[in-house]
Amino acid sequence: MLAEKWQKPYRPVEDLLQRAKAGEREAFDHLFTCCKDGVYACLWHLLDGDADLVEEAVGSVFLSAYRSLSQFRGESALSTWLYRIAVNEAHARLRQQRRRRLFGLLSFQEPKVSRESLPKAEDPAETLQRAEEERLLWQAVNALPEPYRTPVVLRYMSGITTGDIAEVLRRPAGTVRYQLSRGLQILRERLGSEWNR
Repeated sequence: MLAEKWQKPYRPVEDLLQRAKAGEREAFDHLFTCCKDGVYACLWHLLDGDADLVEEAVGSVFLSAYRSLSQFRGESALSTWLYRIAVNEAHARLRQQRRRRLFGLLSFQEPKVSRESLPKAEDPAETLQRAEEERLLWQAVNALPEPYRTPVVLRYMSGITTGDIAEVLRRPAGTVRYQLSRGLQILRERLGSEWNR
């Protein structure tokens, strides 16, 4: 029996994982303690060192992991699984930042409310610059070719989910995702240096 113990090394992470899957919260807390530094470092680099954003993302990663722990089959290391969740979380947050940057100035439904909610510019030059950026964005969105324009407007201006857009337009969800991605790419190309000032 002692020889068996030496042949099968004690693996604390796997033990904690099994206990956490069985519903033991303290075991998940220990897993969090073991893995949080690596996840934090990964997110720190992916999110350009924005400490607040990284902290929020770490919380989301471990919340997602906790909620889907029963689905983890152990085909990869726990750390690999957590990093995959972290990368997906970072990409989602970066996409969200880009969308806010591109579309935060406008709302097709209530443009006046959107403009009023912006902080008042004390400098007339800042007001003029904001108006010019808004004009460029409207012009670029309106110039999108039709297979891309409608999904972009529905998703980013109206806040409709991709699944709902697919139902509304009677297109496969994969097609809608492609059209959204391509539409954003076209907008970035058209806005180019004017938008990145």
